[in-house]
Amino acid sequence: MKEIVLAAALALVSAAPPSELPPTAFVQEGDERTYVGSYQCTAYKSTGNACADGVYPCEGVTVASNDPNLWHKVIEISGTGTDWDGLYYVHDTGGMSSNVIDIFIDDYSECIQFGRRSADIYIVEVGSAYE
Repeated sequence: MKEIVLAAALALVSAAPPSELPPTAFVQEGDERTYVGSYQCTAYKSTGNACADGVYPCEGVTVASNDPNLWHKVIEISGTGTDWDGLYYVHDTGGMSSNVIDIFIDDYSECIQFGRRSADIYIVEVGSAYE
């Protein structure tokens, strides 16, 4: 069953640019989440450049992290006390330390309002609900 879910996820990814396809499109409620730790979360606005993996950032989809354990993963951010908690792809890197997640928000004033917040970070094992 996991193979079917992963095939469906691949079909979705091929139908939409990966920078615009939210992880909620194929992450299931029962998918396993592995706690990584408490991180600091900040927000950034686009410079007009592509992310480190070549896609363009998309609000509600893209985050940056220098933690190599998170690169190209779907993560869940929980506990910021804002509407920005949720599922994201780690598409980008930046000038922050490895315990910081930088959330792409396409509005400068919202980035400033978000500030710096602590949050719990989980890696989501896509398709594990069907194992």
